[in-house]
Amino acid sequence: MFNYPMRIHYHRKNGEYDTCSFVKSQDQRIDLLTYKEDYFGALFSFEHPSAHALESLNFVVHTGQTSKEYAIRFNHYPLLTEVWILEGDDRIYYSENPAIASPFYKNQNPFAFDKAINSASFDHHWGYQGELGCRVEDNQAHFALWAPTATEVQIVVYESAANDAPVWKTFEMERGNSYSYNHKDNTIGVWSLDVEEDLTGKAYQYQVQFPHHQTLTRDPYTIATSPDGKRSAILSHEEKQVENFDVKHGSEATWRLANPCKAVICEMHIRDLTKSSTQV
Repeated sequence: MFNYPMRIHYHRKNGEYDTCSFVKSQDQRIDLLTYKEDYFGALFSFEHPSAHALESLNFVVHTGQTSKEYAIRFNHYPLLTEVWILEGDDRIYYSENPAIASPFYKNQNPFAFDKAINSASFDHHWGYQGELGCRVEDNQAHFALWAPTATEVQIVVYESAANDAPVWKTFEMERGNSYSYNHKDNTIGVWSLDVEEDLTGKAYQYQVQFPHHQTLTRDPYTIATSPDGKRSAILSHEEKQVENFDVKHGSEATWRLANPCKAVICEMHIRDLTKSSTQV
């Protein structure tokens, strides 16, 4: 038996929710939904039961003689699926900031995407210059994530690097408590964890909780991913080494130019270059 945790935020500019009816539907089963009002609009919190695994759920809004249906894709089970939906906007948002930036939001903030990074004082207070991402040493994995606006962070580790691999374990990360003007030591915005296990060959994502929403994301500092970049892969030190590759400095770096502005940089897309077997 599966129980999918759901949280749906629905917004109408006129603020009239009692003139609507809301239902969820799946496999020809229809259930009426109740809500409470919060800062965004109508909030629906529930668990959707199912005898088999699901990929999506239909959320339907009835207003007078009209109906609007939204197909919500589920997060990786058993993690929470949380979405933001606005009347008049056909897009389903899986994080709060872009929803607030939507022109269909009554108190639209077009700069919501940048609200945490456009301030010099923010950088001064929260900046960090230490190592981030995943590092594997001596059968121990160290994780570090810069997420100063988060209230809770978990590492979701999967059994392998395949996109359909099930969850292996979930770990709670701890927030740093060192505040310093030296950003190498300023860890108050950094979440970290040491796992005393060999995680090589597995994959992971961060489940990040914010005041009004949560999101599941790969590591922004990852150096390897599962297919299509969906999950971060965990590599051993040996797997990161490139055969016959060596960093050159000074006169040995014969390709360097006296004037870097004259350099020509070519970009290669690995998928385009290797998709056909004749291109390998």
